[in-house]
Amino acid sequence: MMYNQKLVASIKVKGKILREFKDTVYIPFASEYSILLKNLNTVRAVVNVFIDGENAVPGGLVIDPGRSVDLERWIKNGNLSEGNRFKFIERTAAIEEGPRGIKEEDGLIRVEYQFELARPVINLNQVFGNNSTIYSSEYRGVIDKYSTTGGWVQPAGSSTISQMNVGGVLRGVDYSAGEATKAAAAAAINKVAPDTTEYHSGAATMDWNDVGITVPGSKSTQTFQTVTMGALDPVKHNIVLRIVGDLGHNKPVDKAVTVKHKPKCVTCGKQNKAHAKFCVECGTALEIFA
Repeated sequence: MMYNQKLVASIKVKGKILREFKDTVYIPFASEYSILLKNLNTVRAVVNVFIDGENAVPGGLVIDPGRSVDLERWIKNGNLSEGNRFKFIERTAAIEEGPRGIKEEDGLIRVEYQFELARPVINLNQVFGNNSTIYSSEYRGVIDKYSTTGGWVQPAGSSTISQMNVGGVLRGVDYSAGEATKAAAAAAINKVAPDTTEYHSGAATMDWNDVGITVPGSKSTQTFQTVTMGALDPVKHNIVLRIVGDLGHNKPVDKAVTVKHKPKCVTCGKQNKAHAKFCVECGTALEIFA
C-alpha cells in the first residue's frame, strides 16, 4: 500500500491487494484490476484518479473520513450506474502505430487529492446574546452569511449542528450493497470496468516490453451518486503508481504478487516471510528488479 498525507492507495487484482516494489506493481497482461483508496483524515477528500493521463472520475471522487473506496471502473458520459472495468494490456506495436498511439503517462496511475476545509461552527447564542427573542430576519441573515461561506450553523438553544448550503455538487458512492463510499464531483464524472483475469500467451508476441496500458474491460455495475461539497484546501497531494506486465528480458509477469505472497529465494529455494526483502537463509535479495 502506498501512503501519503493521510490517504492510502493500492492496486487489487481478483480482490487481493498487490505488493508494491517501491512505486511499481507487477500485473499480468490482460488482467482486470481495481484501485483501493482509503481516507485516513478526519475530513472528506476529493480524489481524481488519472490512468495513462486520463481522469477516470472527472470532477472528483468524494471519500468520507475513515472510509475506503474500491474503484473498479471509469465514469463515462456521466453514467453513474454502469461502465467498463479497468483492464491492463500490453502496448503492442499495433497499438503504438494505431489511432491511440503512445502517451507520456502510459502505465502510470496518478492519484491527486484535496481535503475539505473544516467549517466554522457558529453559536447563534453568542451572535445574538442570550436574548430568547430572535427576529427571523436577523436569524436568516446570519444563516445566509455563513451558508455562503460553506460554514456550519448551530441554532440558538440547540447543541445540534446542521449543515447549510456548502456550494458545489459532487458525486458520492452508493453505499447500498455494502460498498465503500464513492463520490464524484458534480459538474462532471466518468467511469470504467473489467472483471475476468486471463494470462498473456507467450506465443502471441516475441516483442515483449514492460509498457502496458489500461483499456475498457468487462461490464461493472458499480454505482455512484451526487453529494454536496464544501470549500477545499488549495493544497493538492499526489500518489503515483507504475504498473508493468514484464519483468525484463522478455519475461512476462504470469502471476500478480500480493501482499501475502511469500517470496521464494532464487538461490537456495528458501520460502521467506511475506515482508522479507532478503532471504533469511543465504541473504539473496527477494525484491524483483527488471
